[in-house]
Amino acid sequence: MEIKLRPKSILVIGGGSGIGLAIAKELLQSGAKDVILASRNLDKLKEASRCLKCGFGQRVFTLSVDITNVQGNMETIKKAQALLGDKSKLDGLVISSGVNFDASNWKGFNLSEADWDRVMDTNLKGVFFFMRDFANYLYENKIKGNICIISSISAHRDMLSPYQISKHCISRIVNAYGKHLCERGVVLNCVEPGPVYTEMMPHLKKYTDGVREGEPWPDASIKRLVRPEEIAKVTCFLMSQLGETMSGDCVVVAGGTKSIFPT
Repeated sequence: MEIKLRPKSILVIGGGSGIGLAIAKELLQSGAKDVILASRNLDKLKEASRCLKCGFGQRVFTLSVDITNVQGNMETIKKAQALLGDKSKLDGLVISSGVNFDASNWKGFNLSEADWDRVMDTNLKGVFFFMRDFANYLYENKIKGNICIISSISAHRDMLSPYQISKHCISRIVNAYGKHLCERGVVLNCVEPGPVYTEMMPHLKKYTDGVREGEPWPDASIKRLVRPEEIAKVTCFLMSQLGETMSGDCVVVAGGTKSIFPT
């Protein structure tokens, strides 16, 4: 069976770098007509857009988005649609934005209220409300579309840090709402990556990803980190016509991480 993208014009929040940029590239390679890269960092967006436009003939746009500004969600969606013009309907969303704050030993017992709010406002509150508002936009405009949230394998860890708590909650929200939104023509799933070396995780730089040289990653069966492009391929699968058969699923992509699951 040939796997085809279900949506064709896709907004990628967090698309300026890392996993989000890899997903945007894979979407274009998989047949997306339009991709809108969105984040708070305009400099990263401009560079990412330039790189993608050099490699693909499809249309690539950029949009400044602060996912913590919940009141601005509908305006953001309207701006995204306006970038596409009348010939394309915005019908896909990937949210790959997030912030991490560990707080070291005892984690949540050693952070300020401001740091807690910073993580939760982005990773949980911001993601939930944008997901909700986009799903409502699709339904109200009679558009069948897909939403994919990039969560984390931290959703399965002990909920000590605000990051782990936020990822656990958003994964469970996707699992619950995905079962119902598909009845409205909206397919909602999520990916839970294991450790991936990005700017967000500089301490992982010394470990190999199977292409880059480095030490073996000891906590995975494959003995390496997962690469952003591998997360991107799974995301595109969930954004395909087969994604609806997995509505509400959270797919772990972690190379057999051993500290989470019993042997």
